Amino acid sequence: MPILAQTLADQMRFALDAEGADHYNDTLDIIPAINASMKWLNNVMSLAFGQKKIGEEIFQDISTAGVFQTSKDSRISFSVFPEPVWTILAIMPSPTTDTTGQIFTPPASTKNSAYRNDLYHIASEFDAKRLTIEEWTINRNNPFEAGYDGTVICDALKEYAYTAPANYSPLGTNTIDREIEIRPALNQKLVTVFWAKKPTPITSLADFIEFPDTAFQTLFNKALQYISYKQGDQTTLNTVTNQDIQILLQSIQ
Repeated sequence: MPILAQTLADQMRFALDAEGADHYNDTLDIIPAINASMKWLNNVMSLAFGQKKIGEEIFQDISTAGVFQTSKDSRISFSVFPEPVWTILAIMPSPTTDTTGQIFTPPASTKNSAYRNDLYHIASEFDAKRLTIEEWTINRNNPFEAGYDGTVICDALKEYAYTAPANYSPLGTNTIDREIEIRPALNQKLVTVFWAKKPTPITSLADFIEFPDTAFQTLFNKALQYISYKQGDQTTLNTVTNQDIQILLQSIQ
């Protein structure tokens, strides 16, 4: 379950010996410290997930599955997602779906992908492997690898793959539109995407922190560090250390 910000704030005040005092202001001290700790944890989780040291379970409170229709180039734009995407967890081509009762408005151009809010995912016999750009190029002509773009005996032998998000817009157009591409090509076909949304910073202590309760102690320790030392938020991927990842792994075991 998500963490109530007020619960974390109460624990912080207890540790600071500030219960009932106004030394630490919610708006100026507590909330910024919690948001800074959330940003730090974002970076640690991203790096740990990229190194395959944690599983998708850590994203359970912010994970969503949605059905999309690819463009004629077999791509899905991040601009059509219904919420900001933190990371892609899985892609399942050619899903079985059912209707939600919503009315779907087709995209204006076949160059555009679309979020199919009129459909929801039931099942799929396929999944897609994430490839690096180098693997994406090499695998195109290799029938034994995912992402092979040649002829196969039957659909059951297809092994799909997708690339990391990239901006395919021409330079000088002032367009930033990250897209993922899927192969073998699925031109204007249905694909289910599982993703984790970006945790929303809190604006009040009545908000929920969009991390599982297993991360409570990690957030508490880091928020306490920020508020105690007023060191500011210097968190970038470059400052995330192996020790940070170990702290995270220990907290979710």
